[in-house]
Amino acid sequence: MKPLDTFKQEQWDAVETAIGRHSVLMFDIETARETVTCLVWGSKDGRLFQAMASNSYSSSLAELLLDHCTVVDSSKLSPGRVAIVDASFQPVSNFEIMAIAPPEIGLFGHLSEDLRSRMHLVVPAFRSEFKDGMSASEFRHQIGRKDGWRVSAYRWDRVEKTSPSWD
Repeated sequence: MKPLDTFKQEQWDAVETAIGRHSVLMFDIETARETVTCLVWGSKDGRLFQAMASNSYSSSLAELLLDHCTVVDSSKLSPGRVAIVDASFQPVSNFEIMAIAPPEIGLFGHLSEDLRSRMHLVVPAFRSEFKDGMSASEFRHQIGRKDGWRVSAYRWDRVEKTSPSWD
């Protein structure tokens, strides 16, 4: 069974959706505080990718993110390391890059071991937020910081931080 089909079995509420010329699985995680819209797609080599937007989903930004992902050579992704891809999101957003975090970030504990080992997180970002080649633990630190420099990676409507702020 293909990894995307396996994902669909585990995330039973994911619906196949077209975004521009791309076919993805889409589902929402809803709580009293937020709605996180999730997109999942696969590559030919069996890797899975997920992008998430918390109360900030934009189909235009999603389409640009997917457009950029289709030109990334996933065989160049290094185990345990974040890959940074130059990506213009103009005029939809001021994001400058796309960060692709490896499965080792450990954010998908609810999935089977096979799917966890394939799932990469894709984040639209500013150059100041993530560094190419940073480790999975450095990525986790960056999105969980408590000193005002935290990157709210799932907020697609965020602005680049130039000073500490607690969002």
